[in-house]
Amino acid sequence: MDPRLLGSLEPDLQFRVNGEVYRFGAERTLRRFMQEPELWCGLLRDPVNGMRFLPSTKTPHVSFVGGPYYFSSDSTRDRFLDDPGKFEVKRVL
Repeated sequence: MDPRLLGSLEPDLQFRVNGEVYRFGAERTLRRFMQEPELWCGLLRDPVNGMRFLPSTKTPHVSFVGGPYYFSSDSTRDRFLDDPGKFEVKRVL
């Protein structure tokens, strides 16, 4: 990413991971982040059990409306898939 660029409030320069909003100052940094968000997002909170963890490329995840969700285990991913509306994180942009 490019720390010299400030995050934008423009909807086209925003991306969600686990419901959290990430803002970017340029389209190229947004695209880079979207390719492998688990490498750039830092600590995440599992939406099912609330545990904080650092995701990797092997972390269980699902694509969902609004962006990907990452989980601390396969079992919490499966619980999310059983009832995504119950665990979906909703943030106002």
